[in-house]
Amino acid sequence: MRVAFVGKGGSGKSSIAGTVARLLARAGERVLALDVDTLPGLSYSLGLGRVAEAGLPADLAERREKVGWVMRDPVSAEELVERHALRGPDGIRFLQLGKLPGHVKPGSSVAFRHVLDEFREPGWTLVGDFAAGTRQSSAGWSAFAQTIAVVVEPTRAALISARRLRSLAPETNMGLVVNKAAGRQALAPDRIAAELQLPLWAEVPYDEAVASADRKGVAPLDAAPSSAAVAAIVNLVARLREEASR
Repeated sequence: MRVAFVGKGGSGKSSIAGTVARLLARAGERVLALDVDTLPGLSYSLGLGRVAEAGLPADLAERREKVGWVMRDPVSAEELVERHALRGPDGIRFLQLGKLPGHVKPGSSVAFRHVLDEFREPGWTLVGDFAAGTRQSSAGWSAFAQTIAVVVEPTRAALISARRLRSLAPETNMGLVVNKAAGRQALAPDRIAAELQLPLWAEVPYDEAVASADRKGVAPLDAAPSSAAVAAIVNLVARLREEASR
């Protein structure tokens, strides 16, 4: 499986992506979790806490005249993962692009993109958590994914953002995850799915236990394993497996 989680800022995509990655790893899969978001999120939802050094060294790439930034020496994406990816809970391997301000160096960014584009080790599942909005997806960063999960809150603003994301990869297998759903929402999940013309893959209810875990920087799977939100994400994993097998 190669899945990317995209969405508006604050939608909860990092929390869902991290929980999906952990559940897959617990099921025995080899999982590479890729934090492409330049704001903190995925490392906390994986249970790693704050991670300062989980990126790739900046000297792996260099700027060449008339060419631009390229890898300095031939090196496989698989070798970079083996050397530099951190080991996390349930056996997950973890790489992050870098965090703002000041920690996203051009050389590290080129090397990270090399992993996204070229990692093809058989038997691995890749779970990517992308920055909010459309910038990374429009630049092709999400092209590694066979499946894209658009995470939205049940609001009109989130719907506008999701519509823009939807237009960027019309040929990709894409589905909708409505997060923080509650009886008081402005938009019903099935209505959101109909307006976006996307299949509804999961409806994750608002869960105070998960919200509290997010505020504390604790993985939902560790803080609230029996919560309704985690149960919904378990069902999402099953749906993602179905989509990947098509």
